[in-house]
Amino acid sequence: MFRLFNLLLAPFYPALFFYLWWRRNVRKKSAASVRGLRGLVPSHVSEALRGGAPIIWLHAVSVGETMAARPVAKALKQELPNCRIGLSCITDTGFETAQAAQKAGEVDAIFFYPLDLPIFVRRALKSVRPDVFLTMETELWPNFLHLARQSGAKTVLVNGRVSDRMLANVPKLKPLWRWIFSNLDGVLLRSETDAARFQKLTQLLGVCPAQTITGDVKLDATSPADVAEIRRAARQKWRPLFGIDDNAPLFVAGSTHPGEEAMLLGAFETLKSEFSEARLIIAPRHIERADEVEKTIAEHKFSVLRRSKHELVPDAVGLLDTVGELADLYAAADVSFVGGSLIQRGGHNMLEPVLRGVPVIFGPHVMNFRDAAKLVEESGTGTRVEDEKALCDAIFLWLRDKIKRATVPQLAAQALAPHRGATKRVAEFVARLK
Repeated sequence: MFRLFNLLLAPFYPALFFYLWWRRNVRKKSAASVRGLRGLVPSHVSEALRGGAPIIWLHAVSVGETMAARPVAKALKQELPNCRIGLSCITDTGFETAQAAQKAGEVDAIFFYPLDLPIFVRRALKSVRPDVFLTMETELWPNFLHLARQSGAKTVLVNGRVSDRMLANVPKLKPLWRWIFSNLDGVLLRSETDAARFQKLTQLLGVCPAQTITGDVKLDATSPADVAEIRRAARQKWRPLFGIDDNAPLFVAGSTHPGEEAMLLGAFETLKSEFSEARLIIAPRHIERADEVEKTIAEHKFSVLRRSKHELVPDAVGLLDTVGELADLYAAADVSFVGGSLIQRGGHNMLEPVLRGVPVIFGPHVMNFRDAAKLVEESGTGTRVEDEKALCDAIFLWLRDKIKRATVPQLAAQALAPHRGATKRVAEFVARLK
């Protein structure tokens, strides 16, 4: 299958090389990321990974996956004190987040993941020489998995999820997916739903990598005792930065997409009729859209205060245009919204604010986070809405009921209890690999 796959891929090689040029010269991505895509791992990375056993290559795509990888790395260090961990990512924003993990001593080296062509993959594997390769969530690159196994590395999918798209695509490309799954030594799944879906696929394909339910590592982050301190620190940090009084109601809308900002601003205009001191901070999913979002805010007759600028603007709508700070910002809020859900995008992780004791509102389009949405609704820690009017009504309800908001941390702790220890279970599985 390896030869056939790459034979079929060969006609697209010129386009892939053009993509590298376009990424650097048109999208203005970093030179380091383009070198990384070509499998060029800096020599200091190789040096940092030597001298330990085992060498673990942990891969995440962008910011969200990189943040989820950090507690996994910490658990691995506790379970395997002599291991060396290299953390790779694909995007520049993910790399910035990875730098924080390296600075905190959670990983030993950070670098960019190679484009899935044999020449680039072999080059990267030769530099890193992993004993174990861990990939987060849905990152299953066929050439890489094949060549990693061929090099002697164990390959494991961590925090695995089976999306609707994957469930639909696997039967259409059975030989390809059979090859991919056969190159996995382990599949660690987030939930019983994902496990049932994965088992259905393996039965269809006739392959059976070892699988277990570890729980969602993204939810193995805080304990109830931590939440009050996290929120106190976040309020002290973020509210002064955006010129927000401590008693002013704060609504944080994170991971928003085109079309959602206008609905949020419309709801906020209505909200101001009752809560005149209320403030809104919007964090677009892709920070390169910051100028576009600023224009949308201005069209709704609000002034704008960007995080990257150090000038206070009275009563402005805040715009978070920096990387890796949204989770902390949620903790400073009274009510939150998680985007990609009012439009047909599939949603984002609506449990991120809930973990920090903040009720969450989200739209109907949450097919990528169906279990999380169900958990939020059943635990009473958030509200699903259908449109802008329902969004506005939900914000009003949460802001009017201070007592209900105060119960969110405890309700969240009870609902998330099954996921406690997820990172430890991942580390224990890796430690058992032979």
